[in-house]
Amino acid sequence: MVELNGTLLIQIINFVILCAILGHFCYKPVLKVLDERKNRIKNDLDSAAASKADAEKLKESYEEQLRDAQAKAQEIVDKAVKEAKVQADAQIKEAHAAIEKEKENATKQIERERKDALEELKSQVAGLSCEIAAKIISKNMTPETNDRLIAESIAKLDARKAGK
Repeated sequence: MVELNGTLLIQIINFVILCAILGHFCYKPVLKVLDERKNRIKNDLDSAAASKADAEKLKESYEEQLRDAQAKAQEIVDKAVKEAKVQADAQIKEAHAAIEKEKENATKQIERERKDALEELKSQVAGLSCEIAAKIISKNMTPETNDRLIAESIAKLDARKAGK
């Protein structure tokens, strides 16, 4: 069996003293270092979570700015399209007005030319009438001569109309 003598007792006391010395000088600093490391890791994880949250907020902010920019760009495009349409409509109206004006000018010119042609025709008819009257007066007229002169005058008038 085990002999209980003084060495066993001294070994037990030595072991307790060693445990006390190790606990005071070794275990406490090691536990302190481990606690500090644990706290540092916890702080790093907390700061990483905070950074991630900040990054998410920043991402949402950028996405919102992007949506706003896209909406503004669409507004600008829509406004440009509307302005282009207004300008096109204005140019079309101007073209229609110019065409109407040209049409009126052409109508007026045609009317002037028609009046001029009628005046010339009247003067020619008057001249022919004078010639006919002179021939009638100078000749002794019979109904056949009268019909023949009228037919000749009409033929001359038709010939002059065809010539112009």
